[in-house]
Amino acid sequence: MKVVLVDDDDGLRGALTELLKRAGHQVVSCPDGASGLKAVEEADLMVTDLRMPGFDGLSLLREARLRRPTLQVIVMTGYGSISSAVEAMRLGARAYLTKPFETDELLLHLREVETVQRLKEAASSGRGKLVGTGTAMRRVYTEIDVAASSDAPVLIMGETGTGKELAAQAIHQGSRRSQGPFIAVNCGAISRELIESELFGHEAGSFTGAQGRKRGRFSLARGGTLFLDEINSLPLDLQPKLLRAIESREIWPVGAEAPEKTDLRLLAATNVRLDNLVREERFREDLYYRLHVLHVNMPTLREHPEDIPQIVHALLQRLTNGEARHSITANALSSLLSRSWAGNVRELANALERALARSAVSLPGQSAFAPLTISLEHLDPANSTSSALAFKQGRERAAEEWARTAIRNALVRSRGNTSEAARILKMSRTALLRLISKYGLR
Repeated sequence: MKVVLVDDDDGLRGALTELLKRAGHQVVSCPDGASGLKAVEEADLMVTDLRMPGFDGLSLLREARLRRPTLQVIVMTGYGSISSAVEAMRLGARAYLTKPFETDELLLHLREVETVQRLKEAASSGRGKLVGTGTAMRRVYTEIDVAASSDAPVLIMGETGTGKELAAQAIHQGSRRSQGPFIAVNCGAISRELIESELFGHEAGSFTGAQGRKRGRFSLARGGTLFLDEINSLPLDLQPKLLRAIESREIWPVGAEAPEKTDLRLLAATNVRLDNLVREERFREDLYYRLHVLHVNMPTLREHPEDIPQIVHALLQRLTNGEARHSITANALSSLLSRSWAGNVRELANALERALARSAVSLPGQSAFAPLTISLEHLDPANSTSSALAFKQGRERAAEEWARTAIRNALVRSRGNTSEAARILKMSRTALLRLISKYGLR
């Protein structure tokens, strides 16, 4: 990566420059804040000292993040304090290192930033908003590409929450109809009395309450794509009308005296096996085969857990409107990897959204624009130390991370008063002081 290193200590700056270069990074070495600010335009990450003459580290952090909101910043200082740590985090620093620190700790932060960058690059290799580079998702991309090159009906199959509508959008975006509208209808969310009118439209006075003429979804999708989600919920007596609309490329609005021509691409999705419904005579066989000309099978999240890190990164980016400012700790990500996702990607997205909300209140006074880090306690506040990791080391690291966060938050709430912090944590002051010393939380 391109790293800007800012420190007025020539000896330390030279040693860290050599360390980072050996790790494979490009380093711009700056002796003061003013020169560091000029160098951040093309940087991926900045490492800066806190106390420097003139333009100090906090001022540099503030100005650098104003210029580049996505810039990752690590602050280091030999004069650590709770107030300066809180202010650095509030301004957007991803880490606060107290000198002397282990160089492995600095390199670990750089590796995490590198990982996020790789995930971002991998996400761009998906289709539309679908991400993942595992075998299962590569198969999905092939099926989407085949479907996008044709104008034939497509049946998208998969459990709830696997991203069937995202697949439909990707097919539309890659097709010759991409400039036309994409109209989605959830057949299971519309009552039996209204579904025909919603799909095909109606004329004024055709039934009680029909005040005026209404265009149906088939008409609204003209020149584009119509996506019928939960097609398995379509009433049996309405299925022949849908079949006729597909085959004749014309619809009869309710109460109309003449048909209307249609010009659209039809995509349908189901979360149950339609062939089983056909055998049970709950779905017409001829309609099933007419819809199932091409297909896309969306895998469950359990079938491609290797893509969870990329999906998490993409979801965090989506939740922050593309800024990708927020991150997740290694232990929290390991916990997500070990879970069984019955609700698939939708359940994962809900878990991340809840965790972001919890992390936003974990540091009182934090700016709304400061990046948030999801930790284990944010994912599972009721049982924050019980990670599902398989190794003892993972459990110990999770417990240590939880303890660091709990003590730091208590010290912030008590404004550095260790007696009050011990009362908040319901532990003795002696034990608290021992942990403060152990974790370097001065």
